[in-house]
Amino acid sequence: LNVLLRDKDTLTNRNSVFIGNGSDEIFDVIFKTFIDPGDEVVIFYPSYGFYKTIASLYNAKITEIRLTDDFSIPDSTFTAKGKLMFVNSPNNPNGKSYGNATILKLCGSFPGIVVVDEAYADFSRQTCLSLLKKAKNLIINRSFSKSFSLASLRIGYALADSEIIKELNRVKLPYNTNYIAQVAAISSIKHRDKIFERNKKIIEERVRLTEELNKFNGISVLPSDANFIFVKFEDKTKTLKFVWDLKEFKILVRHFSKPGLYHYIRVTVGTKEDNNKFLATFAKIASKYL
Repeated sequence: LNVLLRDKDTLTNRNSVFIGNGSDEIFDVIFKTFIDPGDEVVIFYPSYGFYKTIASLYNAKITEIRLTDDFSIPDSTFTAKGKLMFVNSPNNPNGKSYGNATILKLCGSFPGIVVVDEAYADFSRQTCLSLLKKAKNLIINRSFSKSFSLASLRIGYALADSEIIKELNRVKLPYNTNYIAQVAAISSIKHRDKIFERNKKIIEERVRLTEELNKFNGISVLPSDANFIFVKFEDKTKTLKFVWDLKEFKILVRHFSKPGLYHYIRVTVGTKEDNNKFLATFAKIASKYL
């Protein structure tokens, strides 16, 4: 599996790959390795909530930086201090990717380790893999749970400088990934052309959904590099009306009852047939509210 992962991500050093029991275990090992109680951890809001959860479990001092209105990383981040910084790219819940220039600047200005979580990167043309040779304090987390559909088997991997990987391997449990998960991951990599073809269709449907939804007055769809789109309602009082009416048609979307996110719903990109049903149903509901 290590050899196939190196080939998949064009790496040559086997000591640059850490294989874990899903992303959650990888993050846990990172905290065990580098964080003592009271150490500072930088995270962003809104983003994947588990970073804050695990930082709290390890009694870290959490510095939460608010993303800008378009979910970009603010300039104030480049003076941040701490032991760890977590960047989700593409970011959950909105799907925005952060360019290599931004990631490299973060690695250069931040005194600790920058962890870039690329769980959704297979749906994007953006990845910071090429930065591993330039930034010794960079860890890239990758998952088999999203585009490879192996979420329940719990397997993922991290890529970093060999010195970082050596420290992670010293801390991890000896038998942290099971045989079935490893076999499934190996098979997925060997058949990745089929998986990437499916990803291509998801990207095409993401573009179509975005274009069709942007035709409605009163809403806008943010650019996304993930397998979901983030839809903004100008009138936030209508957001939950759409959520509940869609549920009546057995269509579930995600609403976030968190500061700054009341206007939004997150919609997973499905098959063409699923998306057609969603668009037709959305149009019916829009005739009442928009």
